[in-house]
Amino acid sequence: MTRNNMALIAAVTSAAAMSFWAGSEFRKAQYDDVCLDLGGGRNPGQYPICVVEQQNAALWLGPIRVTQNDVVELDLQRGEDGQSQIRLELTPEIASPLAAFTEQSIGQKLDIRIGGQLVNSVHIADVIQGTNFILALSKTQAEKLEKLLTRNTN
Repeated sequence: MTRNNMALIAAVTSAAAMSFWAGSEFRKAQYDDVCLDLGGGRNPGQYPICVVEQQNAALWLGPIRVTQNDVVELDLQRGEDGQSQIRLELTPEIASPLAAFTEQSIGQKLDIRIGGQLVNSVHIADVIQGTNFILALSKTQAEKLEKLLTRNTN
């Protein structure tokens, strides 16, 4: 190898190492921006305090997230066959995206998740129209959903 080739390899290696270091420093800076400093510098152990919204405290109908704020009324019922059911009345603000999603997804699967756990995957045969519908669930799932979506009135 000639001296020029060695210098070129050293320059490329140095540039790659500097790029890696700069990228990792940039990533660290982005992470700190996500976290909140709650008054007075860093916290014990030099760890930032991060506030993360709990995404699992909801009913997910495919990509549509339904929270307590989206529920007008929720009734735990039993069907004629004795199966637990939840009758939901949703706000128009969440019912409209649900209708649009189901209209676009006819013939596909809809995953139903309660608190982050997949409870059922159903075939979309028709559009979910209006603000009212019924979910047939196991007793445990229905009770969990009722607890998750009912506002605490205490």
